[in-house]
Amino acid sequence: MEINDSMGFIEIKFGPRWKYIAVVRAFIQNFIAVSYSDNIRADKIAMAASELLENAVKYAQGEETIVKLQLLPEKESIMVSVSNRASPEAIKGLQEIWNKVMQGDPLQSYIAQMQLAATRNDSKSQLGLVRIRYETGAEMKLDIQGDLVTITLIQA
Repeated sequence: MEINDSMGFIEIKFGPRWKYIAVVRAFIQNFIAVSYSDNIRADKIAMAASELLENAVKYAQGEETIVKLQLLPEKESIMVSVSNRASPEAIKGLQEIWNKVMQGDPLQSYIAQMQLAATRNDSKSQLGLVRIRYETGAEMKLDIQGDLVTITLIQA
């Protein structure tokens, strides 16, 4: 783990293990709350990071998941990204979901995805990305370089 207080920057690398997700979420939540004195904002970003980490661990191919958090006080914004390696099949599925849930109004997309989730028989809700988009109001980016997948959100 790397911490740089002057920039408000942390980077955490760990193997794709479920047991680390709650710990990383709590760390991110506390780091933001201390830096910005805004528990609601800290909760939203920590939730988003946790959702992204769950997907990263679930679909990881390889032994490293990377979380980066940068606080940008001059813009009063927060940037968080989660990176992991994934199989071509997982990447294709992510791109399909991404293209679907990043369209249109965030609330309407969330409602539509919840309605779809209620009818699914495979126990996959696929609500993570659309929930993050709606609840955080963050700008979201998907970057794929070969088998390395990075999802970044910037919340102003």
